[in-house]
Amino acid sequence: MTLSPRLAAIARLIPADSRVADVGTDHGYLPVWLRQTGRCPFVIATDIRPGPLDAARQSAMRHGIKTGIDFRLADGLGGVLPQEVDTVVIAGMGGETIGGILARTPWLKTGEYRIILQPQSKIPELMDALALGGYRVLDQHLAEDAGEIYTIYEAEAGDMVPPAGGARYIHPALLERGDDLLGPYLAGLCGKLRRAVAGLEQSRQLEDREKRSEFQLTLQELEQWRGAHSK
Repeated sequence: MTLSPRLAAIARLIPADSRVADVGTDHGYLPVWLRQTGRCPFVIATDIRPGPLDAARQSAMRHGIKTGIDFRLADGLGGVLPQEVDTVVIAGMGGETIGGILARTPWLKTGEYRIILQPQSKIPELMDALALGGYRVLDQHLAEDAGEIYTIYEAEAGDMVPPAGGARYIHPALLERGDDLLGPYLAGLCGKLRRAVAGLEQSRQLEDREKRSEFQLTLQELEQWRGAHSK
């Protein structure tokens, strides 16, 4: 099994010998790789739909994986017991969906679980959900895959002040450490925010004017960071 750059970046964050729940496993590539390489002894692959779960079973069969992966039809972590895992991966979903899964899984805040999140969209909403739900972000990583730059977060139970401005998109650890992809990623974020500001230009509603002002301030901060990390 050869992982895509996005999944490979996630896999690198999974400790060896950990017991993993891969939520929304889709074709099951990550669980198969974790077992095939011997990195993890046990993986629970969950999906809310039977089709992707069957595809994940087929992936395991094609690669000769007969043990160590438990396939479960479940909504989020609803089919996983707290004592079964120590690492949770939720990837390929919108930030609000990820936040909802975490909110429905209170046991994640009762122990020392490693949480790896890869949102496809709604990143500010995910940051709000984490802060309000009793989680904190430890680090942020970037991965380029098929021309897109993806962001991956490491989180755990703990207190975090809801981030504001550019910090809703870029964690301080990533900003301090830097990354070859940080400049292009910031450029993409700035483009999206500029389009959002332009879309609100003609609105006379107070809520939209306030949102436009917030976006403009965030854009200024991201532009400053972009200038510092552009090559």
